[in-house]
Amino acid sequence: MTENRDIWYKNAEIWEVDFVKKYGDKYGIIINPSKKISKYAPDLYILGTSVSGDLKMLKKPFYKSQEIYNIPPQYCWTFNPSDFFEYTTKHSDNFGIFIWKMFEESSKYGHNVINEEAIYYTTLFDLKKMIRKSGKIHHYIRRMNDTNGNSYGSYGIDLRLLDKLTNHRAI
Repeated sequence: MTENRDIWYKNAEIWEVDFVKKYGDKYGIIINPSKKISKYAPDLYILGTSVSGDLKMLKKPFYKSQEIYNIPPQYCWTFNPSDFFEYTTKHSDNFGIFIWKMFEESSKYGHNVINEEAIYYTTLFDLKKMIRKSGKIHHYIRRMNDTNGNSYGSYGIDLRLLDKLTNHRAI
């Protein structure tokens, strides 16, 4: 599904609504009213700080992250350079990024991942610092000649370096 942008974007709208229903009151988040004008507007609006933000959904672990980024699959979030470029050219450093991790217990390539639902948060400013420090991009072989708008690779971000807002074991 990560290769099919149209399906991903359609699901993203559902995930945004679900996220706000589940966590909006707790964290003072609403769907960004600008989304009514432009579907490309940031996903969320953080009421307490009057800042826009985006929701990133993390449903599948990157099992090879330990070998590639030295980050265990349980804690690796992959972030596309194309999203990073867009964020840095369109948004201020206080732009918020929520990562909603929903992992099911699984195993692959000798790595085990446990059931977990967690919310992580970072600002664009802090994300820039992490990317400058690491800078490593893993290039996806299947996307090298992609003509569907998919990013050619990803940065590996260690979720343990972000603010963890909540943690739930999935049932």
